[in-house]
Amino acid sequence: MLVACLVVACRREPSADQSVPATTSISGAAPTSGATVPPSSTPPPDARAPLAGFAAQMDLVPAAEAKDKTRLGVVAVPLGTTGPRPLVVALHGGSDRPEWACTAWRTIADNHAFVVCPRGPGSEAGLGWSSPADTRARVERTVAAARAIFGDWIDEGPTVLVGFSMGATQAALLAQSDPKKYPRVVLAESAYAPEAAMSFARPWANNGGERAIFLCTTPGCVGTYRNAAKNMARQHAPARLNDAKTTSHGMWAEVMQSMRRDWPWLVEGVRGWEGYVAPNAADLPGKTESFAAD
Repeated sequence: MLVACLVVACRREPSADQSVPATTSISGAAPTSGATVPPSSTPPPDARAPLAGFAAQMDLVPAAEAKDKTRLGVVAVPLGTTGPRPLVVALHGGSDRPEWACTAWRTIADNHAFVVCPRGPGSEAGLGWSSPADTRARVERTVAAARAIFGDWIDEGPTVLVGFSMGATQAALLAQSDPKKYPRVVLAESAYAPEAAMSFARPWANNGGERAIFLCTTPGCVGTYRNAAKNMARQHAPARLNDAKTTSHGMWAEVMQSMRRDWPWLVEGVRGWEGYVAPNAADLPGKTESFAAD
């Protein structure tokens, strides 16, 4: 009974004031023609005609010759960009949807990045995640499908990895396995199963991990995630606790706005985020606690 309740709790339907963009299935089409985050040492992206001709959010499907025709996931596209943009990989929660995940994290990142949201295993009414190896394979296939469409529009720099609930547990395990590929991480609302959030700190921070945010959408999450953030700082990687001050388990509109406050800190100095315009933090809800690296 407890397992069933936890899976249901991961479900996050959009709130009434939160719309989900329509999706378009494409597998091989070629693309048609406040304050800012301090730039890294990377030269500015090359100027080109603005990215256009795609839906703002669309399905990623296997190539025509693939035997498995299961939809891979969803990508949110930074339409209008005139140069390469960075990559965010977002893992949805249990009984959640990749479409909802892309809507949330695209909003949080202010449409600056390509946000790739792999589809977990299961039926449409009960998507989840299984093993870390399966999750890694799904992420790799979905990212490859996005790169096949958008080519060098997607920057080759580090990937920001984020996850909600069951997806946050998988994100911790995935980040731990490849810290240099995923040096910036957000874990949201996996405090109900805190082992992964606590244990990934040492291997991740000691092998290339740089900054982590622990995001809470329920009061019961705060204590556990505060301990996880302190543990991360003890491993010499700075961390933040973002308490959205909401009372239900989900990536609601208020949660997205709270997370926007800490996103500029998360991506500061990362290749591909040059020119990203940070929101006015004074206008955003929630509360942040910061933990400097020991």
